[in-house]
Amino acid sequence: MQLRTRLRDDSGAAMITALLSALVMLALGLALLAIVDAQAKQSTTERTRDRGFNLSESVLTSEAFVLGRNWPASAVLSGAGTLTAPLERNCSDAAAAVTATLGTTAAAGSAGALLQPNLNATYTDTAYAGAAWQVNVCDDDGTTTVWNDTTLTNATKNWDKNGNGLLWVRAQSTVAAKTRAVAGLVKVRTDPALQPKYGLVSGNVAEDLSTAVNAISNASVVSSLKSNLLNTNPVVAADLPLYPLPASGVTGLRCGLLNNLALTKTCVTGTIGALSAVPAINTLVTNGAYTQYPSITSTDAGTVGQIRAQAKASLTYTALSAGADTVAAAPACTITGTPTANTVVFIEKVGTGDQYCYVDVGTASKAYKALVIGSGRVIIRGDNNANAPAAYSSTAPTNLFTGVVYALNLQTTDQTASIPVREVVRVEKGARVRGTVNADGKNATVALVPPDFNTASLVNGLLCPGLSCGVANLVIALGATGAVDALINGTCLVSVPLLGCTVSLPGLGAATVLTALTSQLSTYGSAIHSDVGIIKALTVFGASAVIPGTFRDLQPTR
Repeated sequence: MQLRTRLRDDSGAAMITALLSALVMLALGLALLAIVDAQAKQSTTERTRDRGFNLSESVLTSEAFVLGRNWPASAVLSGAGTLTAPLERNCSDAAAAVTATLGTTAAAGSAGALLQPNLNATYTDTAYAGAAWQVNVCDDDGTTTVWNDTTLTNATKNWDKNGNGLLWVRAQSTVAAKTRAVAGLVKVRTDPALQPKYGLVSGNVAEDLSTAVNAISNASVVSSLKSNLLNTNPVVAADLPLYPLPASGVTGLRCGLLNNLALTKTCVTGTIGALSAVPAINTLVTNGAYTQYPSITSTDAGTVGQIRAQAKASLTYTALSAGADTVAAAPACTITGTPTANTVVFIEKVGTGDQYCYVDVGTASKAYKALVIGSGRVIIRGDNNANAPAAYSSTAPTNLFTGVVYALNLQTTDQTASIPVREVVRVEKGARVRGTVNADGKNATVALVPPDFNTASLVNGLLCPGLSCGVANLVIALGATGAVDALINGTCLVSVPLLGCTVSLPGLGAATVLTALTSQLSTYGSAIHSDVGIIKALTVFGASAVIPGTFRDLQPTR
């Protein structure tokens, strides 16, 4: 009975149920733990992938920002390239990528140095320790705004070779062995570096037609000559017919021209500056030829920095050129590389920083996008021939400089001082500028000096047309000024005691001489021919950013 009773006793059934339930719960718990663990690992992986994505996106946006200030309009920084020695590569070349590791210091002057400091400061979390990144810059093909991985395998260059202001940027990063890559099409905005309406901007202008004319004592000749020049041969010619005054060819002066017209002689020296009648200058001001320039410099330091960077990128930057203290002793400017009409020539310093060098256009005309002088003085020198190139054609064989001439006048410690020392830009001996001339500072003077008058031609043409006569030669021997005065007033060349004057030069009168003088001036024309297109061609890069809709999350391929 006792055995039967025990067999019928069910008091242990609950234990079995509990054990079975515990086993089920344990299985479920282990399964759930496995799921949670897998999800945790997946979450960690996702966070790591997100870190890689975030770093890649930061590299992309940082590069887009940097490009706006260092737009590669020519061969760019890549591989072993530096700020002063850029290299052109195909995007298919692995060395075209700029690579670095977070937390390290990029080599000074390298492409990585433009990005690394900001990235190091942003990604300080230990999760990013040892993370590596790279960026590729590739020119677009001009036909699509959709990224294609073949961009990295074709012959596309690593700079804006097609010049359309668009570049593909591909950024890739590896964080904790997880690699992510993104790409976007970056567009840059360009702005003119200088105001295009100005043909000449300076503190002062010295416009000397020649020592022969300036020294003439006959007031009627001087007055008539100046009136003729103001009406027919302005110092700066407007860019006709599309951009007449005051849309182009304006002369901006910082010397107080509009504050007190009575002070014009200290503002504009030479023939025009010697005008005794203020209404003549007033007419020029009213017509828009002259205006008060509002600032001490023609542009800001950031813009100048970009212009300097353009010269460095095209290898036409010169740190130091030979120089001399006087115009007569000035050597040729040292110009690095092979500049063209599409490159900026930047000379940081001439001699001691306050000396002259010259650019010769008398042998052959030259065309640069810009000629910029940091500290020093520059001469644009012709061959002393008054024959003007027809319509300032870019194909003129001699005597023409095409482009922007810009003297920063950095040798002056105080550019607000209004007393000029001497010119910082001098256009002389028949040279002309098509574009614009700018000089920073109230104390900066631009001197425009046409070639000396051909006195022999003038005298012989008036006294012995088509011939050379002894009387004319005698007059020439008197000197340039004496010759002109002799033609106007008449003079006794040979006087014999008791007999008196035996060889005399008849006075031809002011009108006759004036006609001959202005004929030579008309041949020369204006010293500066404003060209709005040339001025606008000197551009700097503004803001740059990824074009919306072109951003792509990529599969890492390299």
